[in-house]
Amino acid sequence: MAATHQSDFSGLIPINKPRGITSKDVSRALLRRFGKIKLGHVGTLDPDADGVLPVLIGRATKLQDYLLDLSKAYSFELTLGVATDTLDATGQVVAERPWAHVKREDVERVIKNFLGEITQVPPLYSAIKYQGKELYKYAYAGRDAEDLPLEQFRRRVYISSLTIDYFDLPRIGMTVYCGKGTYVRTIGNDLAAALDTVGHITRLTRILSAGFEIQNCVSIEQATADQTTLNSVVTPIDQLSIGLPTWTPDDIFLLQRLVDGQLVFLTADQCPAVLTTDSQMDVLAKSSDGKSLGIISVVSLVGDRVKLHMKRGL
Repeated sequence: MAATHQSDFSGLIPINKPRGITSKDVSRALLRRFGKIKLGHVGTLDPDADGVLPVLIGRATKLQDYLLDLSKAYSFELTLGVATDTLDATGQVVAERPWAHVKREDVERVIKNFLGEITQVPPLYSAIKYQGKELYKYAYAGRDAEDLPLEQFRRRVYISSLTIDYFDLPRIGMTVYCGKGTYVRTIGNDLAAALDTVGHITRLTRILSAGFEIQNCVSIEQATADQTTLNSVVTPIDQLSIGLPTWTPDDIFLLQRLVDGQLVFLTADQCPAVLTTDSQMDVLAKSSDGKSLGIISVVSLVGDRVKLHMKRGL
């Protein structure tokens, strides 16, 4: 079936990516099926990870940063006793330690230290760039973690929930709900260390991303079947929840000025409640018929004034 013109479609396809293929492989399959369309991912998945891969289409690619900021959730398996250089099952074994002393209550006790805001050092096999090159490329070139300043990439991440799904030593199944930038492989490594052993991740499934749960995703086969249309698999841009307040201005002339790229200044008492801010905020502007028009930056100024401008038009 020949690809049809799809330029009018903008939104998100929630793909359930299988193991064994890359996120780019998913994009290539969609491009082969639907022709020349603009695509973007809300966070990639490693080939050995499966689960929710949100694929943005058209104008929705402009919302990528906001969707990346939404919470994610992963189901994973930590296998104790063996550490690898990649912190997962694809790597080479670098250490082995006893694990039989670990009890379920030990895990329940130590995971409390992983809740809330914590710091993580990213793994060597990650896409973080050092001197213009991804860390994993240094690893493939034979560089060890000790040769690279990984500590300088230590970051704060937020863990809202970490629970045990099953306890079958040396395997522990868990689910984590977390914020942007969290490395599950690092959670597994650090958790094993807290249990006085070593470990690595042997299964990783993303079950929530960009507001889409895994049960609401479509397979790559479903998305690219001959009878499938973009309309049948895309959640339209106007229906996406991006984690920002929504503002539908009553004043269509004010709205048009913003859409045209003009700066708009209001007094604080002229601002609707959704724009009330102490310093700066972003809001999603919508038309009266529910169309998403763009991201409006709202900045409080000295003198009880507020500046509005279109930060990112849609």
